[in-house]
Amino acid sequence: MCDNTNTTTQSIADYLSQLLKDRKQLAAFPNVFIHVERLLDEEIAKVRASLFQISGVKKEPLVLPEPEGEITTLMEKVYVPVKEHPDFNFVGRILGPRGMTAKQLEQETGCKIMVRGKGSMRDKKKEEQNRGKPNWEHLTDELHVLLTVEDTENRATLKLARAVEEVKKLLVPVADGEDELKKRQLMELAIINGTYRDSNTKVAAAAACDEEWRRVAAAAAETQRLLPGLATPMRTPSAPLGAPLILSPRISVPLTGSGPPGSLLSAGDPHGLIYTPYTDYANYAALAASPLLEYATADHSGGLFAR
Repeated sequence: MCDNTNTTTQSIADYLSQLLKDRKQLAAFPNVFIHVERLLDEEIAKVRASLFQISGVKKEPLVLPEPEGEITTLMEKVYVPVKEHPDFNFVGRILGPRGMTAKQLEQETGCKIMVRGKGSMRDKKKEEQNRGKPNWEHLTDELHVLLTVEDTENRATLKLARAVEEVKKLLVPVADGEDELKKRQLMELAIINGTYRDSNTKVAAAAACDEEWRRVAAAAAETQRLLPGLATPMRTPSAPLGAPLILSPRISVPLTGSGPPGSLLSAGDPHGLIYTPYTDYANYAALAASPLLEYATADHSGGLFAR
């Protein structure tokens, strides 16, 4: 049962990785394949919801009534408790890897989610330069999450209430070892980068490899017991592997010729170096007197340059 769960998790992660790649390629053609983008976003949201269920709790979809009245726009600010928890990364927790957590909330609630206020920009220098300029008035406000929804009033109220509830859940600090959302975001980041591998799958593979080694060792021991003359005992970690790299020559080799017999090793050398005895050079002068090759002396008195 556990193996089936691990296999299912790995296959869903692979499928989500393919969907994200398709979405990235589709972004090169904005406003061209509108229905394809919508269907792809819905499929990504569905797969993420099935893969990233926190503590096994599945979120129920928002049930909306029939629209009544005219379209209206509602918005609400949810302030981030940065003063109470100055070292906690609320912005990264809300947005997620490449903004996927915020996009998931937008799919579930139907609201636009934006992080605004002081500290909302990654480039702090640019934030200081834009503070006080037109269209950047939000930088003078404290860090907050701006929720916006457009729908009929009866439907927009439900959407906004659901969005506020989900955002407030993200603004509760959790210790690193107990933060299931952070684990989910790191898992999603690995899927986006194509480096996700299920840790349970690695443990199962290591256990299978160890079991295979035990089976081979048991078979070899049984073969050695039944056929002691034919079986080759398996190497143990205490036995050296392979032949020794250095062989010390200890054999005396007789020398031929007029020189006295000797050994390749010098008796007075403690390092065991090999020495070659000198040969007999008594007839060296006689050998050097007659050249090995004789060249005929050419006559250059005639030819093309003769006068």
